[in-house]
Amino acid sequence: MWRKVRDLSTEQRLAIESLIGRGLTEDESLNIQAARVLSEAPTSDERARAYRLYLDTLDEFARRAEGVRGEELDAIIDEACNHVRHPSS
Repeated sequence: MWRKVRDLSTEQRLAIESLIGRGLTEDESLNIQAARVLSEAPTSDERARAYRLYLDTLDEFARRAEGVRGEELDAIIDEACNHVRHPSS
């Protein structure tokens, strides 16, 4: 959930500032998300498997981008970032 600091009540703002350990400015926004905490950290084998999968995924991305000029890749990445940051554009 996104909230603009200027739209928070005084009590909400004070509570959040105490949680994050600093004051907030009027031009800031907050993204508040609930998350589950893992009861147990993944084992060494699970972490290694996840890391291998991550590297394999990056390799696949690299294969898909073979032959694409750097300027084109930069433009594609910029467009995707802009779409995520400003979805209504």
